Amino acid sequence: MAKVTLSNLIKDYRDGKNQPVRAVNEINLEIQDREFMVLVGPSGCGKSTTLRMIAGLEEISDGSITIGDRVINTILPKDRDIAMVFQNYALYPHMSVYENMAFGLKLKKYPKPEIHQRVQDAAKILGITELLERKPKALSGGQRQRVAVGRAIVRKPKVFLFDEPLSNLDAKMRVGMRTEISKLHARLATTMIYVTHDQIEAMTMGDRICVMKDGNIMQVADPLTIYDTPANMFVAGFIGTPPMNFLHGTLRKKDGKVVFIEDNPENKPITFTLNEILSRRGADYIDRKIVFGIRAEEINDLLTVTNPNPETTVEARVEISEPMGSETYLYLDSGAHSFTARVNSSDKFAINSSIKINFDLTKAQLFDPESEEVLR
Repeated sequence: MAKVTLSNLIKDYRDGKNQPVRAVNEINLEIQDREFMVLVGPSGCGKSTTLRMIAGLEEISDGSITIGDRVINTILPKDRDIAMVFQNYALYPHMSVYENMAFGLKLKKYPKPEIHQRVQDAAKILGITELLERKPKALSGGQRQRVAVGRAIVRKPKVFLFDEPLSNLDAKMRVGMRTEISKLHARLATTMIYVTHDQIEAMTMGDRICVMKDGNIMQVADPLTIYDTPANMFVAGFIGTPPMNFLHGTLRKKDGKVVFIEDNPENKPITFTLNEILSRRGADYIDRKIVFGIRAEEINDLLTVTNPNPETTVEARVEISEPMGSETYLYLDSGAHSFTARVNSSDKFAINSSIKINFDLTKAQLFDPESEEVLR
């Protein structure tokens, strides 16, 4: 079993003034055997530090890390039965691809025939057999990354660790390598922990996603759950392109219904009626401030809506129209808030024009403005 368990894991540093800084704050996480877990978050959130503690490259301040049934806190990196792929490839420039991939096995004194077989098998899986005699300087960035992955594969570890391995590649190559790593996980059927700041990588690759901020875990769930039911405003704003729109306002009771009224004292505020589900969630927030969250694809221009609900139809001004090929992003202004709609590319909208849009509230969310937690 290659289940990885982080229990009350803490990492403290000292800054330039010798003051304590907490990089990882007592996190608990279970990564199941053969699972592809993605740690995602902005720079400085603690995701790479967590990965490096699992690898043994950072000392643990407190807590424990278990792989299988073995606590590895004090075990040397080379004895943890893990393999790590770095963002800078870390290949030996004077060695051939074959020698780079075989180097770790030679250090462990594996028999030459077994080394040869493992290197050939890994090269075949990654499609780099014809590159085995080349030096790293003769390879493209994508080829170097494949070699770095191959060097990990030949060791047949219990756990693979990836530290932002695609960050040095161009956009097209990143898409291709994302697919290759996902295929590799399915083929090897082993535990993989992958760190990235790119939420698209997280959404497309992970069995589950662990979203981190300031050394804390914000939410752990499968990609669709993270996207559709975020636990708080940070997750809702970080996951998704474009991010979730947030409108600040107040809930009022009107004619037996719950109405959201935007905070917009100088202009005509956006006002719409909540559906039954959101009304129940916001029942304790009548006459109180609240944050309404809705994704861009749930804001529709009236040209594409059959029988639009007048109670969820509002008006806004077009600031920018951004064609994206099959769809267009409209950056809208209500007077108090800017928000984004994702609409059909065939519909054209003039800059500064006023348009009517309809909110689809099926997956909309309400958040407490102070705690920023979602209302359930």
